[in-house]
Amino acid sequence: MRFVVDKSTLQDNISKVIPAAASTKVTSILECVLIEAEDVVVFTTNDMKMQMQTEFQAEILEKGAALVKAKLLSDIVKKLPSGDVEIIKEDNEVKIRCQKIEFRLPTLDPLDFPKMDRKPIDSFCEFAANEFEDAMDKVIFATSKDETRPTFTGVLFEREGDSVNLVGMDGHRLAICKLKPIEADGEFSKIVPAENLDDITKIIDIEEAEKVRVSFFENQALFEIGSTSVIVTLISGRFFDYKNVIPTEYSTKISISVDVLESTLERASIVSKDEKTNVQAVIFEVSGMMFRVMSYSTDGRYEEDVLCDVEGKDIRIGFNVKYFLDVLKVLDGGVDIYITSLTSPSVVKQQGDEGYIYLVLPVKMPE
Repeated sequence: MRFVVDKSTLQDNISKVIPAAASTKVTSILECVLIEAEDVVVFTTNDMKMQMQTEFQAEILEKGAALVKAKLLSDIVKKLPSGDVEIIKEDNEVKIRCQKIEFRLPTLDPLDFPKMDRKPIDSFCEFAANEFEDAMDKVIFATSKDETRPTFTGVLFEREGDSVNLVGMDGHRLAICKLKPIEADGEFSKIVPAENLDDITKIIDIEEAEKVRVSFFENQALFEIGSTSVIVTLISGRFFDYKNVIPTEYSTKISISVDVLESTLERASIVSKDEKTNVQAVIFEVSGMMFRVMSYSTDGRYEEDVLCDVEGKDIRIGFNVKYFLDVLKVLDGGVDIYITSLTSPSVVKQQGDEGYIYLVLPVKMPE
């Protein structure tokens, strides 16, 4: 195997697949990237939960394949100067040459590398890449990292009529983004690991892709983004019946600028941490036409009367300030907050966007 390619092209393509190279040394093969040079150069990584593959044009002087440690190759390429890089496999070594620089890496047998096969597709959906990336930003943060509740660690892809619902939740909050696909076929309700989706969305910017195609088959999903494809293992189990917890009425409504509320809550969070529960609680108080934000702990006390529009009943309710700051970071313009009761979830909607809804449970207010 021997090919020549520009350093920036090489670096971009190794960065697309590096997330699926196992970081723990289960076996040395899973740490590797499979390099295949035929009509194009193909990079493949696989940690047995996710397989990432990308292809790119290069000057191929000799066809062949090699298997080297992915992170090591990535680290080397990052430190090379600009210009052409030559990759050569000779015997049991891979040479990486650039100008007067030469690295030599050991190679394993490419035939030993495990690959996930593409199966017949059951259903699919295709989205505008920028809309898909925006939707992922709005739901991934609401998922859980608690592996004892696996379905909460993923994002639900659920077809509903001519839309696809993307849903993330962790038991305390719930984010739903209703996205209109360019094209879709078949019914599906599948849970994709959030950590894999986070890696997939990063590829969109590198590829400068216009579309993202998601196909489902058996217990896997295939994501196709430009010249890159990613196969992920789906999370088994039944997703929480989220539609039944969405309030259909409210007692109090607060309409406020995202920037105003975000800066207010950031100030409130400074003195909001409860040493016993480790929760940063903030209090929303509506009295007449006034909206006041408060927080207090052993570190101090904070109060601020905030300019906004309010309607409905007076209420005093507590929230985990982090859960509000997380959603405000992915929204802009204005938001409407609908409060039902001290025990029911409150709803956050971005003004002018009927396709997104965020639910957050109240917390017990500090004494």
